[in-house]
Amino acid sequence: MTAVVAVLALIVALVLACACALLLWQLNGLKVRAAALTEQAEALEPVPPLPADLEALLGAGSRRVLVVEILNPLDVALSRNKAAGVLAAMAPESVRRVVLEQASRELVTEMAAEGVEVEVRVHAAR
Repeated sequence: MTAVVAVLALIVALVLACACALLLWQLNGLKVRAAALTEQAEALEPVPPLPADLEALLGAGSRRVLVVEILNPLDVALSRNKAAGVLAAMAPESVRRVVLEQASRELVTEMAAEGVEVEVRVHAAR
């Protein structure tokens, strides 16, 4: 009976060793792919900032408008979610859009907590 248990234990150990080897092989492949995608994401050109003088665009009326531009949306996404690096390499515009939408919601929430009423809209610039 102990020989049967020993053989079963050996078989289970071999199966577990094979499963571990397979997982390590897949992990190594994912690390290589993540490194390649990170290099591609770093090679992406950043979106050029808006012109410093927006008066020509917005006009010179008495109403004052605060313009906030997130200059590093891909870095923000990566700092909040490790999978964002992969998404940024595949669909950088989608990641930028999501970061801007989340930032606008957070800005409204934080300003409301301070008792400030704000209207936040996300606009696309050329």
